Amino acid sequence: MKKLSAAVLLVLAFVTCSKDTYNTKPTLKFEGVNATVFPQPSVVEFRLTCTDKEGDVVDTIWVQRISKVANCASLSRVDSFLIPNFDPPKNVKADFVFTYNYGNVNPPNLAACSLADDTSYFRFWMSDKANHTSDTVQSPDLVFLKQ
Repeated sequence: MKKLSAAVLLVLAFVTCSKDTYNTKPTLKFEGVNATVFPQPSVVEFRLTCTDKEGDVVDTIWVQRISKVANCASLSRVDSFLIPNFDPPKNVKADFVFTYNYGNVNPPNLAACSLADDTSYFRFWMSDKANHTSDTVQSPDLVFLKQ
């Protein structure tokens, strides 16, 4: 009987731990970026994942570039993007991909520093329809070559 009880407890523990733990406040996770050094021209692609309990994530995502090079501080800026209404279900998990062109005039583009190579990092956060704001997630440092 002890073996059976232990097996049942292990199965119960597994089922309990595997339930969705989505929150009312959207949860944003930085999944990755396609490179860490970018020559001109390049495509920069950020991948993020969002989870939300109510499924009301169709509002806004903000992307902030922060240059770590004093001469390139003018590159630091915040962009906002409306999330299209894709009619998500409750307990939604959504993948987001942000693509920028570097050293190219086609929008959306990232400007190059005119004086030197630039090292920047990017921060991302979002809000949902109920005005809940996620935590901020951050990319690693990225190098943008002046050329």
